[in-house]
Amino acid sequence: MAQPKGEFADNITRGWGGNANVTYALDSKGFFRLRADGGIVQYGSETKRIPLNPITGRVSLKVTTSNVIGWGSLGGQLQIPDGPFRPYVNAGIAYTDFSTESTLSGFDNNSDGLSSQNQHDGTHAWVTGAGVFIPFGREFDRGGLNFGARYFQGGHAAYLKKGDIIDNSDGSISFTPRRSGTDMVVWQLGVALTLPRT
Repeated sequence: MAQPKGEFADNITRGWGGNANVTYALDSKGFFRLRADGGIVQYGSETKRIPLNPITGRVSLKVTTSNVIGWGSLGGQLQIPDGPFRPYVNAGIAYTDFSTESTLSGFDNNSDGLSSQNQHDGTHAWVTGAGVFIPFGREFDRGGLNFGARYFQGGHAAYLKKGDIIDNSDGSISFTPRRSGTDMVVWQLGVALTLPRT
């Protein structure tokens, strides 16, 4: 879950999505690690029904517009490598991508392969985070449950939210992108798998 903060929270609501990360131990015990993350959340969407042609409404299509934030980050992590609870802290730098795209499809969810990107922008973010890894398995080395949070101190970027795109009577669209800082907290809950060192 992405929770916007500051002026970013004045414009958009929280978003939901997924994140994947990989850590690589730099020492034999695993205190110091390199960490790479990639994730995406959707913070708004809207669907409009349109007729296939103006003569009959028996065949309808839908236009779905999605507002999405994606990111990739690289940094380091310090973690307690042993015990039933293994807290960690991390820091890094990220690129965050803000995009709004509209897609045409049928109401049976079959895609007609038509889409347009309405808005796109990107910026950097300084990332700090903390969490806890709870291992499972008899030997506590196969993987475990991971819970954490990461704070993205993001730069300014332009983006849209639900309702920002206006359909004009002549078939064109109009919108004014919002622009602000992009601070947010990303809450993460998931499963981590441990690969043995070779």
